[in-house]
Amino acid sequence: MNKEVKEVKKCRICGSQKLYRFLDLGVIPIPNGFLKKEDLSKSENKYELTCQLCENCGLVHLTNVVNPKIMFTNYLYVTAQSKIMLNNLTHLAYQTYKDFKLDKSSLVCDIGSNDGSLLSLFKNLGTRVLGIDPAQNLAKIAIKNGIPTEAKLFGLQTAKMIEKKYGQAKIITALNVIAHIDNLHGLLSGISHLLSADGYFITEFPYLLDLIKNKEFDTIYHEHLSYFSLKPWIYLIDKYDFEIVSVQRRRIHGGSIRLIHQRKRPKKNIAKKTLDYLLSLEKTAGLYDKKAYIQFAQEVSNLKTELLNMLIDIKKQKKRIVGYGAAAKGNVLTNFFGIDNSMLDYIIDSTPYKQGLYTPGMHIPIKPEEKLLSDMPNYALILAWNFADEIMEKQRQYTKNGGKFIIPIPKIRII
Repeated sequence: MNKEVKEVKKCRICGSQKLYRFLDLGVIPIPNGFLKKEDLSKSENKYELTCQLCENCGLVHLTNVVNPKIMFTNYLYVTAQSKIMLNNLTHLAYQTYKDFKLDKSSLVCDIGSNDGSLLSLFKNLGTRVLGIDPAQNLAKIAIKNGIPTEAKLFGLQTAKMIEKKYGQAKIITALNVIAHIDNLHGLLSGISHLLSADGYFITEFPYLLDLIKNKEFDTIYHEHLSYFSLKPWIYLIDKYDFEIVSVQRRRIHGGSIRLIHQRKRPKKNIAKKTLDYLLSLEKTAGLYDKKAYIQFAQEVSNLKTELLNMLIDIKKQKKRIVGYGAAAKGNVLTNFFGIDNSMLDYIIDSTPYKQGLYTPGMHIPIKPEEKLLSDMPNYALILAWNFADEIMEKQRQYTKNGGKFIIPIPKIRII
């Protein structure tokens, strides 16, 4: 077996080998593998990006897993750079603290804790906190900011180490990280070991129902191994005696779902009515049937043709286009569509860590946000379309001065 890539031949939730491959996004670099100028002449490692449906339980997942050490040892997505993300975390922290009557003895553990943004909110509220994140660079930032962090991949072994060192957790959070984990049974085993008997496990992940409905193909990339609807998720947690007690659909990341779990209890589940309703929506949308995915792949192909034709027409008019948001999803789109630095002069991004670097595959330079107003290109293609409203609000002067934004997903719009 190639040490860098593992082929997925059976479903990581139910073990079925009845897998239907429905989407091929090509062979592209890791979307968060940004490059320094001196690296541009070197060859990049590229990996197949294809997706499959488990026809047994309904899980959608990649056909291959790239070694997580390649993807996560140094990770450049930083939570604190996004106002929307911080608002989302603030809402979660305060609600959790109040609803579950946390105090100074309560331990809150965050799996995939990034720079510690969520845990800093809990710490300020007075709880004990611990981050778990395999990205060494982000763990160092969190520790520097006063958030104790274990720079490790989470699983049963890590859970046992934490429990021995810190005790059991009253709250375990895992926001936008479940999709990154290959061994889901190891994850749930670890959570089951670490969580106190009266504790709660809170997760949030992009919702497959929204991904398919809104043609969010660019959220499919090497780091995101799985794409969840409720049906396979419930199948998984049931094996570890967890039940969902709260479910919320949220707009963040193009449509997400937030779930709160507890250990199963005899009394009636208060979330059953909402869960049954969402499961019926999933069934109506065809999420467990390959026909919906054949249609999705065709819609993605149509979107590619439409956007490329538009950009080519703009360039023929001798007008200039830049990208906005050096997000992983943007790197999927540019690589799959073949949009390089002959089409986009550069990409604007607010993250200082990315400025001065180049995008993987297409080698488009990344510039700070001030560049947009000083340079005034005719069009800015919003690659981080899930933050489009925040970006356009921040850059109102650009549109006042005559600049136009292009939003590619779910349908192409010029604003």
